Amino acid sequence: MDGKSNITRRRALLAGGGTVAFGGGVAYLASRSGSSDSEYVPATFHESDGTSGFGVELAGRPIAGERDATVDLYYWTDYLCPFCKKFETETLPQIGRNYLDTGDVRLVMLSYPNIGRYSMPASVWGRCVWAQAADTEPEAFWRWHGAAFDEQAESGTGWADEVTFAGVTEQTDGVDLAAVEDCRANRGESIRESISVDLETGRSAGLRGTPGFVIYNRQSDAAGKLVGAHPYENFADAIDQVLQS
Repeated sequence: MDGKSNITRRRALLAGGGTVAFGGGVAYLASRSGSSDSEYVPATFHESDGTSGFGVELAGRPIAGERDATVDLYYWTDYLCPFCKKFETETLPQIGRNYLDTGDVRLVMLSYPNIGRYSMPASVWGRCVWAQAADTEPEAFWRWHGAAFDEQAESGTGWADEVTFAGVTEQTDGVDLAAVEDCRANRGESIRESISVDLETGRSAGLRGTPGFVIYNRQSDAAGKLVGAHPYENFADAIDQVLQS
């Protein structure tokens, strides 16, 4: 890594996002089984309206961590993305314990459907689960979220369909399948529009696939990005740089 040269202002990142990144590798240093025991359920959650200082729309997006955290970690994901699953099981739990649960970072989950034909419907399922659970039992969304990634097959995207996601929803405690189905039927179009906004914001930051991340200091306006699959050490280095900027 090239130290402080990897940090820029928000405006510069959006103007030339392809040149600003932390770390050099895009592969995990180690591979472990993606068991549900390693999935992360945040200690704190909240909803938010409006737009963040980076220009990310917040309404309706799952947010974990303290509302006044110094740094935002914007995470673009796709439930059909195998490297997203690796991030969820191998890296996110450590980020959660060391940065989200300490109040330093809040995680904003954004959609970037790009893997297969069911990527967009899967994103809508996730948004509707969050809408149903956010006010009363937000941790239920994270249980559903982890269970959805657990459904991934070893290869291919044919596993993702209506039956699979309905089954995950029905089997997740604290999530009401009927309410989620009502959301999909009556709010699906507006949610797809909001997902398109996420896609455009990610592309403006130079992201072309999943997983993709922007780390943004809300006080100093410093920002950097990580593209692709990285081990925890790369995230810790990047977050620390942005926190200190």
